[in-house]
Amino acid sequence: MNYIQGDDRRVCLLFPPCIDEYVEKDNPVRIIDKFVDGLDIESLGFNHTSVSEKGGRPPYDPKDMLKLYIYGYFNSIRSSRKLERECRVNVEVMWLLRKLTPDHDTIATFRKDNVKAIKKVFKELNRQLNEFGLFSHSYISIDGSKFKAVNAKDNNFTLNKLDDRLSRLEQHESDYLRMLDENDFGDDRSLTKEELEHKIAICQERKARYEAYRDQLEKTGESQLSTTDPDARLMKMNEGFGVGYNVQTGVDAKNHLISGYVVTNEPTDHGQITDLSKEVMADFDLDQLEVVADKGYQDKSDMADALENGIIPNVIQSNGMSTTEVEFAYTGKEITKGQQESRNPEDIRACLGAGQIPVMYDGILSDPQIVEEKVYSYPEGLEDSEILQMTPEQMEAKAREGYFVRDAARNLVYCPEGCILRPKSVKNNGQIRYCNKLACRQCKNKCTTARFKEADFDKDILIRRCHKIWKEKEQHKDNSDEQSGKPNNRKRIVKIVKKVVFTLHLNMAKMNQRKCLSEHPFGTIKRTLNSYYFLMKTKMKADAEMALCCISYNLRRAMNVLSVNAMLLRMA
Repeated sequence: MNYIQGDDRRVCLLFPPCIDEYVEKDNPVRIIDKFVDGLDIESLGFNHTSVSEKGGRPPYDPKDMLKLYIYGYFNSIRSSRKLERECRVNVEVMWLLRKLTPDHDTIATFRKDNVKAIKKVFKELNRQLNEFGLFSHSYISIDGSKFKAVNAKDNNFTLNKLDDRLSRLEQHESDYLRMLDENDFGDDRSLTKEELEHKIAICQERKARYEAYRDQLEKTGESQLSTTDPDARLMKMNEGFGVGYNVQTGVDAKNHLISGYVVTNEPTDHGQITDLSKEVMADFDLDQLEVVADKGYQDKSDMADALENGIIPNVIQSNGMSTTEVEFAYTGKEITKGQQESRNPEDIRACLGAGQIPVMYDGILSDPQIVEEKVYSYPEGLEDSEILQMTPEQMEAKAREGYFVRDAARNLVYCPEGCILRPKSVKNNGQIRYCNKLACRQCKNKCTTARFKEADFDKDILIRRCHKIWKEKEQHKDNSDEQSGKPNNRKRIVKIVKKVVFTLHLNMAKMNQRKCLSEHPFGTIKRTLNSYYFLMKTKMKADAEMALCCISYNLRRAMNVLSVNAMLLRMA
């Protein structure tokens, strides 16, 4: 049986075929070449857009380097070393770069030094696709997804983790010192003196490092510290907890194209509607935009902020209702007809604060009501004044008497067992919740009614009795004429504020389409393009990587909608 035979490698061709013949006329690489050639690289802010006349080796053309990166992300090749190899073995890349072969260091440096310009390329692509009629701007679907960063979980620290590690190191150091003393008087030695001294030195070095991390967090007020990528944060991902970024995308309803994106290090989606939507509106010169989002975006203040900026937030409600309430601070100003018809954010804000419905929100907002709300605060008491004068050691001693003592300067709480509780969250009523799950696992003191030591403090309160002491005082009633023993026993100061409450009508039909829009781009980027993690450190550089991912996705999607030949004709 005869097989199809290839050409003899040693045979010389008199007229070798040109490189252009190796690339089909409808190959996607021609789109990348055409798109980048049409960009004004200098106005976008790329480096080395002009060649120096002082001599020396000239740089590579930024257009060639940009073509290489877009091609790489389009085909799931993101590493600079892999891209270097593609320049030598891949016929499509040879055609795209005209047989240029930059080394991996040059390739990596280009991406690192042009992070802002790369995002502008994404916006320029969207501008062209908008001219092709691929964006409808009827509404966008906003959703977030977690992308891993270049930072291991062991190199991410929270205050609770640092407290636990410092406690264990102190215990290890104490054990090693005891063993060192026993070695001086006994013959049975499991470790030599030199080994013990080495272990003690390691404990002391780690303690000093962790204490520096702790002091840094307390000084800056940050909740986490990542030592490899300082902008990355620990957050819940599909496979558990990991260190990374929360990427928000806005997907257009017509062709599932990504209208805009924002790279954040917030672990949740709360409060992410307005910033992304405002960026999309600025990119496409819109004065009104409708968005849909899932339950994770339920944030009354964010929804109110969105409405003030011309954004209609259709956020799925936990109760499944088609309406929800949004509130604004009442101003009582008189509103003119021009302000009601205006789409300027300042005029919209004035109308909503006065309890008037702007014309652009007819049928969307209804039933404005001016209501009064009581806001509580606490005066500084005698006990709080004493706490302010205490040292950390004195606060801990006071806590062991049966109190939760708050150190406002360091933003922590000492519990009745002497353990440190760190901030966990801020409740809707403004109270700060402190907890320490690691310390509570072995604790048998019933100091709170919660499963873990969770203590809620108003911002004006520095001390409160634990639940166990309060319960004992309630049972004995020994000094009922004095303090009641309840956690917050001071008379509260009440302030009356006015606010305007509107009923927001949500579009259920559009909200039902949310999954069909948001999950498509993330699935393509993470699975097809294999871009579920970032290669560069810091949020700014991760932003550039995400821009390349979105450029690749939008190009791929546009080719599927229009075809390669149609896009080449429109780009001509």
